[in-house]
Amino acid sequence: MWENPLKKPHTKRQRLAIACLVLELLYATTYIPQRVITTSPSDVSRIHVFDGQSGYEVSLSERRDIDSIMRNLNDITFQKGKPSFGYMGYSYRVTLYDEDGDELDEFIINSETTLRYHGFFHTAKSGNIDYDTLDKWMAQFKTHYDE
Repeated sequence: MWENPLKKPHTKRQRLAIACLVLELLYATTYIPQRVITTSPSDVSRIHVFDGQSGYEVSLSERRDIDSIMRNLNDITFQKGKPSFGYMGYSYRVTLYDEDGDELDEFIINSETTLRYHGFFHTAKSGNIDYDTLDKWMAQFKTHYDE
């Protein structure tokens, strides 16, 4: 059989290098700013918020509260940052539940611009997390609880 002298056979090392490059490029695309929280507000029936600073927790089930926080989170574009493994402490751990009580999603809000999600820090690039509203809800609960 006749072989083209201009075409060189690929070695295993070249194939491995190409495969590694493709994998690196695919992984790099995860760092493109994108919406991280994409759960539809209509799918959420309860939001559980645990205050990591005080130990208080509150469950929000009012539709207007759920819609407000979910619209805010869904509208923000985040940039994936460094891994969050090994970091201790947080402001608010937020868990979303559906009508059946099944967990839809969980993430940690550290500030109005930072959240931890799936093992990475994410920084807000468009808009901010409505951190003041979370603080307000928690303050109302603390006041009611301490009475």
